[in-house]
Amino acid sequence: MPRFPTRAARRALVALLTLAAATLTAVVVTPSPALAAPNFKAPFPCGQRWTYSHHSAEVRQALDFVRADGGVTGGTPQVASAAGVARRYSQPSGAGNYIVIDHGGGWTTYYFHLSAYSVPDGAYVQQGQQIGITGSTGNSSGAHVHYEQLYNGVGQVISINGVSLAPYPGQYNQRFLVSDNCGTPPPPPAPRYFGGSPTDFNGDGRDDVVAFTHGSLADAYVATSTGSSFAGTSVKWHDWFALSGETPLTGDVNGDGRDDAIVFTHGTTADVHVALSTGTSFAASAKWHDWFAPGTEIPAVGDVNGDGRDDIITFTHDTNADVYVALSTGTGFTGTAIKWHDYFSIAGEFPALGDVNGDGREDIITFTQGPATAADVIVALSTGSGFGTPQTWHDLFAVGTEQPRVGDINGDGRDDIVTFTCNTDADVYAATSTGSSFTGTTIKWHDFFCLPGEFPYLADANGDGKDDLIVFTKNTTNDIYVALSTGTTFSPSTKWHDYFGLTDETTL
Repeated sequence: MPRFPTRAARRALVALLTLAAATLTAVVVTPSPALAAPNFKAPFPCGQRWTYSHHSAEVRQALDFVRADGGVTGGTPQVASAAGVARRYSQPSGAGNYIVIDHGGGWTTYYFHLSAYSVPDGAYVQQGQQIGITGSTGNSSGAHVHYEQLYNGVGQVISINGVSLAPYPGQYNQRFLVSDNCGTPPPPPAPRYFGGSPTDFNGDGRDDVVAFTHGSLADAYVATSTGSSFAGTSVKWHDWFALSGETPLTGDVNGDGRDDAIVFTHGTTADVHVALSTGTSFAASAKWHDWFAPGTEIPAVGDVNGDGRDDIITFTHDTNADVYVALSTGTGFTGTAIKWHDYFSIAGEFPALGDVNGDGREDIITFTQGPATAADVIVALSTGSGFGTPQTWHDLFAVGTEQPRVGDINGDGRDDIVTFTCNTDADVYAATSTGSSFTGTTIKWHDFFCLPGEFPYLADANGDGKDDLIVFTKNTTNDIYVALSTGTTFSPSTKWHDYFGLTDETTL
């Protein structure tokens, strides 16, 4: 029979519950402290000296800056005082053209009265990166930098390098600030392994060529194939895509038959942005994944599950040698830590993708790139939801510093392997897929293609179902030569373009 507590015991229990509730309530209502502000720096370029003031009609805790070093204020770049996402706005009767940078954690900065924007809306900018040009748009009596720092939408006293600029002076030339906003050094570039990436941007069945300029312009240019040449020299398909240090690739990620542009930002953001092809340009870029291929991992693009949409793959390329996949939904890539293989392509090897057995799913391939005694080619076939056990498909191919590529050079529906010596011999060797191995060790398909400093690639340039040789000469000529595949060899090379793909640009 259950025993019920006595009246005294019940009173004690009530007291304990009341105390617990009070303690819990106290915990709930305690406000959380503000997140630490970024280390904001001056909103104008490194080394410049400006003076600042705050007038009584000024909004929030803003400061106005003008140059005090002999330079002209109007036309001087404005730069991001901390990294973040930049948004463009316009208020003709007030702030004029202005940018708001969201630094995360509730912190934002405002930059008013710009004469011009220097970044697209929604761009991620680094500290010290130019975001606009100082002007006098909107309600302004002269060119100046109107600058604010806000936390959760509330203006804060401006601090630079953690030091408050308060109390604010009421006029210029009383206080001065020299900028040490010299920008964030770019991260070291990720190793560049371009084993193959389809480039039919207009969906006509012929592969085209693309050049990503990187640098401050970050443009993307395309020259489309006519079947006998690449047409167009300065046809810009995108004006802000693939910054320096990022890896651009291509693939048909939405399954519409046109290859799109994909970029992996690497670093600490590790985002993946996509610009879909319209057939005549790349549309505005959109983020399709927010954590993939961080640091120096090696990304690749291909249809690993056979649904007709290209997916993204990353090789950690370290002692763990993991391989992760995020599948395309047609509007995004799904999956962050979905491991498809736990030991494939260690550091020093050359990873790639290709449908080597012709089942419609791309497989992973690694070229060990050792000396002649250890230059193996290893394959792990895709099951549609993972990669199988690695198998050696060739035991002497792409020795040392040769440049391997993957593509279907004989048109049988199975991807083959090609290696370019890219030295003074400029030889090209191929081994074709049997569906279970690559056959041929010293089968030369071309005896003079790709000299030192040039960049070779494979693509079906004439749309006959067989991948051809393409080389971007770079350097002083910047030509493109093509050697068409006959199915058993590559024909003599001919020039298909006479100015495309400069030395520091990524060409595919």
